[in-house]
Amino acid sequence: MAKQKLTAGEVIAIYLEKRGVEHIYGVPGAAILPTYDAIKERTNIKSYVVRHEQTGAFMADGYSRATGKVGVCAATSGPGGTNFLTGLYGAWMDSIPMIALTGQQKSSLIGTMQFQEAPIVEMARPVTKAAYILKDGSKVAELIHEAWETATTGRKGPVLIDLPVDQQKVVVEIDLDELIGSSQPEVLPQATDEEIQQVLELLAKAKKPVVISGGGVNLANATAELKELVETIEVPVVTTGMGMDTFPNDHRLFAGRMGTMLDTPFGNKTILESDLIINLGGRFADRSTGHVEIFKRDATIIHVNIDRKELGKVVETELGIVSDVKSFMAKLAQTYKQLGAGVAATAEAGAKIDLTEERKKHARKQDYETLPIRPERALKELREFLDRDAFASHDCGISQIWSCQLFETYVPRSYLLTGGAGTMGWGLGAAMAAKLAFPERQSVNILGDGSLGMSLQDLATAAKHDIPIIVFVMNNSLLGLIRQQQNWFYDERQISTDLIYRNELCDNEERGIDFVKTAAGMGVRGELVTHYDEIKPALQRAVDSGKPYLIEVVVDPTAVCGFSNNGTLKGFEYSEK
Repeated sequence: MAKQKLTAGEVIAIYLEKRGVEHIYGVPGAAILPTYDAIKERTNIKSYVVRHEQTGAFMADGYSRATGKVGVCAATSGPGGTNFLTGLYGAWMDSIPMIALTGQQKSSLIGTMQFQEAPIVEMARPVTKAAYILKDGSKVAELIHEAWETATTGRKGPVLIDLPVDQQKVVVEIDLDELIGSSQPEVLPQATDEEIQQVLELLAKAKKPVVISGGGVNLANATAELKELVETIEVPVVTTGMGMDTFPNDHRLFAGRMGTMLDTPFGNKTILESDLIINLGGRFADRSTGHVEIFKRDATIIHVNIDRKELGKVVETELGIVSDVKSFMAKLAQTYKQLGAGVAATAEAGAKIDLTEERKKHARKQDYETLPIRPERALKELREFLDRDAFASHDCGISQIWSCQLFETYVPRSYLLTGGAGTMGWGLGAAMAAKLAFPERQSVNILGDGSLGMSLQDLATAAKHDIPIIVFVMNNSLLGLIRQQQNWFYDERQISTDLIYRNELCDNEERGIDFVKTAAGMGVRGELVTHYDEIKPALQRAVDSGKPYLIEVVVDPTAVCGFSNNGTLKGFEYSEK
C-alpha cells in the first residue's frame, strides 16, 4: 500500500489487523477512545467488552495459549491500566506473547497527579518483557512495530504500550505494508553438532533416560517434533505443569506428570528412578522439582532452553544447551537415525517401550461412589464426557491440583492454566477466548467456588457475547487448598478459609452463594448437581443448549488432594516459601 495519512490510533489499529489480530478484549474509557474508535472505523477487529479489565488481560492470555498467536487487550488510564497488572504478570511468568494497550492522560499533565493518571509503564516493567509510552505520536509506527517484534521473538512475552490521549490523535504519513515487510526472519539459537553428539553419547550410556516436556514445547509449536523424537529414541516422556498437553496422555511412551502437586505417581517414579534427565523447554520450577538435591540425586541433567539464563539457574546441569527446542529435537532425531545410535533404555535393538499398564497400575483412584461427590469422581465424569480436543481452562487452588493429577489431555494447547502466577479468576476469560478462537471445540472452565467468586461478574461477558462455554464449578464452600494447608501445617488452626454462610434469600444454608441463581441473573443457564450420576446428563444439556452454561457440582468438603510426600516419592514434599 502507498503511504497514508493516519492518526496514531489508526496506525495501531491497522497495524494489528495486518498482523492477523482478529479480537481485542477490554473496557474502553476516555483516554483510550481514539484507538478504540480507530478499531471500529478502520478495521474488522472484533471488540469484546468485559466486566473487569483483568478479565480482558486473561482473555488475551488465554487466546494466545490456545492459538499460539498474539492476544491483544485494551483499557483506559489509571485503574484501567492497573487492573491489567495481574494478567500481565501471569503472561510474563509463562512467556506468553501479548500486547496490552492502555490510555493515558494527555502528555502535558503526566506527572502532575491528574484524574486517572498512573505511572503504568513503571508499574508494568517488572512484569512485562517491555513497557513503552508513546511520547511522540509521530513515532507510533516504529513503536508498535518494535513492541510486536519484542513480544513475538526470542523468549516471548507480554508488552505494554501506554498511549497519552493527545498522542493518539497525532497524524502521521506511513506505509504500513512497507514497515511490516521490513521485518527480518527470526534467527533462533540452535544446538551445535558437538552438543548433539554429546547428547547422543550420554543417551548411549544411560540405562533409564527420561525426557521432561516443558511449556516451551508448546510455545515453540514443537509437539510433533517431540513425538517424533521420543518414538525414534524410545525414551519415556514426563510433563511439567506448563507442559501438560504437549504429549498425548494415552501414548505408550507417556509416563505421566511430575512435581510436588501437579503430578501423577508413575510420572514422579519415572523421574526419581532415572539416571539421565533431558529437560526440553522447562524451567525446573519449584512445583516441578521439590527439594532440588533429592530431585537430581545422581542423575545426569541435560537442559535445553531458548533462554541462557534458565540453564543451571535452579538445578545443576551437566549439559546446558541454548537452543530453540523445535530445531533441537528435529536435529537430534535426524542425527540419531543417521548414526544408528543405540540407547540403553530398550532391552534390545528394535524393542518398543509400552508404559500403558504401568501408568494405569499407579493411577490415583477416581471411581468413588460416596456422597457428597468426591472431586476425583466429578473430574472422571467430566473427562469421559468431553471430546479429546476440548479446552479445559483452570484457576489456581485445589481444583487445579486435582485436575492436573487426574485429567488426561491429548491435544496440544488444549489444557490452559497459569503455571507461574497461579491466578484465581483466570480460567473463565481463558475459556471464553479459546471458544471464540475455535467455535467448533468444547471449552470448559474447571474451577472451585473460591475462584469463581473472583471472576463471577464476567459470566455476563459470556452471556452478552453468547459464548457457549461450560463453567464447571466444584463447590466445597472453602478455600480448599489453603484449608488443607492449615490442617496439615498449622495444627488445624483455621482462619478465613470457610466460605459458607446462610443465604436467606436463596433458602441456602449450606453453600453461601447460589451460583446457579446468580448466573441466571446474568443470563447464563445453569443447574445444581449433587450426585455423580447427574454430571454427564447435565453436561449434555449444557452442550445441547448452545449457550453459556454453569454446572454447580457440590463436592465433599473433607476431600483432600494428595501431595507427593507419602514416603514412596521422597524429596517431592510440599515445602513453604
